[in-house]
Amino acid sequence: MKNTIAYGSSDDEKWEPACQCADFHIRTAIARSYGLRMLMESFFEELRREVPDQLYAQALDFRQKTFEAEDFHNYCRQFLLEREQLAAHLAARTARLPSSHSRAWKRDLAKHVLGHHRYQLPVGQGGFNVGTLRDLGPNEAMWQPSLVADAIPFADFMYVYDCGSDPIAGVVQSVRSIVARRPSRRLDMLFVSHFDRDHICGIPHLLHQQRGLRVDTIVMPYLDDIDRMIAFGRSVATSGERTAERFHEDVVVDPVGTMARFGPRQIVMVMPSNEDEGGSSFFELPPAEPPLSDPDGMPWKARDSTGWGSASPAARRTLDGATVVRRIEFDVGGGSEGGWLLKPHVKQASRRDREAFCAAVEVILRWPRGSFREKVKIEKERRGLVTKHRTAVSRAYAWAFGDKNETSLSLYSGPAEPQKAGAVLRNSRTFASARVGWMGTGDAGFKDPETVQRFQDHYRDEIDWVTTFMLPHHGSANNFDPSLFVVGAELFVAAAQPIHSHWKHPAPEIVKAIKASGARFRRVGSSPKSLLEERMVVFWPG
Repeated sequence: MKNTIAYGSSDDEKWEPACQCADFHIRTAIARSYGLRMLMESFFEELRREVPDQLYAQALDFRQKTFEAEDFHNYCRQFLLEREQLAAHLAARTARLPSSHSRAWKRDLAKHVLGHHRYQLPVGQGGFNVGTLRDLGPNEAMWQPSLVADAIPFADFMYVYDCGSDPIAGVVQSVRSIVARRPSRRLDMLFVSHFDRDHICGIPHLLHQQRGLRVDTIVMPYLDDIDRMIAFGRSVATSGERTAERFHEDVVVDPVGTMARFGPRQIVMVMPSNEDEGGSSFFELPPAEPPLSDPDGMPWKARDSTGWGSASPAARRTLDGATVVRRIEFDVGGGSEGGWLLKPHVKQASRRDREAFCAAVEVILRWPRGSFREKVKIEKERRGLVTKHRTAVSRAYAWAFGDKNETSLSLYSGPAEPQKAGAVLRNSRTFASARVGWMGTGDAGFKDPETVQRFQDHYRDEIDWVTTFMLPHHGSANNFDPSLFVVGAELFVAAAQPIHSHWKHPAPEIVKAIKASGARFRRVGSSPKSLLEERMVVFWPG
């Protein structure tokens, strides 16, 4: 050590490369420990080019005492993660195949096979997405028909994401078609993104006791009394058909009681992800058992969506019998081989906007300051707000929120462990990877970086596998900024056909940005020809 110091201290030009040499040595040792041989060899090459052998030998004596290696450990971990992700994507290039490909139907390709169809139905300005799953087993004779035939009559599992339109006639017609093609009348899951009329008005027709489907589980966002009034204020700017208005009012006043009329086995309410804005109310509720699948249907498991193994989600029970969860995902038809993942995410309105809304209602109705929070807890007062004071609630929303759409439940639908899954597609234009995931966003707002980052963090394991992305709020520019939202979808879809000329859905600037990125854009309107149907067989190689 003394010789090294003497050698370098008398000449800074020699001391600097000696330190550089030691730094390289430490880095190569760390890289070796992570199995990063190529990275290690690149350091050796750089070392030989820039550091004399004599200085390299002397630097070894003090390398451990001089340099901090933790930052490089983190670098290696990130390097290794990126390399594994790249390897998974490269491996997937031969796993997503057209139905005509010679490898597509080899029996030894898979030990677990699911057929998946999804339909974005042409209801006009609204939302109605139907997804189906069928366990095909290893029998290759079942694969090809599953890519051609209508999946709804034979599905082992069927789910719906939103069911509404403005005007209501569009969704009623589509509901009749779906019900007529479903002999079992079974609907396993209904996901409700939010309580706007054009997303829910078809539910009474879909779940009609005599002429509809029988739903097992309803999943919707957990909105407290204030949140529901905010949602109502946003939606009542326009009027709808009277039965749709009445159902809309009932859902705002008593969402669990209104949904319970349709006879679901369970109602699951998902807490917003931004817990600092209101998640503490979760702990005020009594504990409950987590949601369970119906023994008579295709099995699914409810898991905590934080990624900690297969732990069951923490659950609470409301006084009216709903199950409340904060983080949840549903693994449908899964097991050791694979399954289909349904993963919701809810973002709540900010505390500041909520307080502004409460204050605005108090001013407009001349209520005492601070009284709105207590009044809205009373069902009679809520009923009066949605019937007698609709204009006041609408004005309060416009003042506090402007054009923003806040609380909404998004949903990812795609293979569990997608990096291990392959897919055979029908009538697909490209076969570059195994990405077959779908993302629905309701009327979520993606205009600020923090919201986008939280969304991407929640879907960190799924976002790269989304191939079809539903634009929020029918493609409104008030909800979506293409420069902020990083998602490599191949197809962006807007369910839009505005009946009011001042609505710009989808926004031309968003459509232009999507096409400029090389992705495809599709508008699903009211014409039957605009129906979007995607068919695939997903398998987990044996």
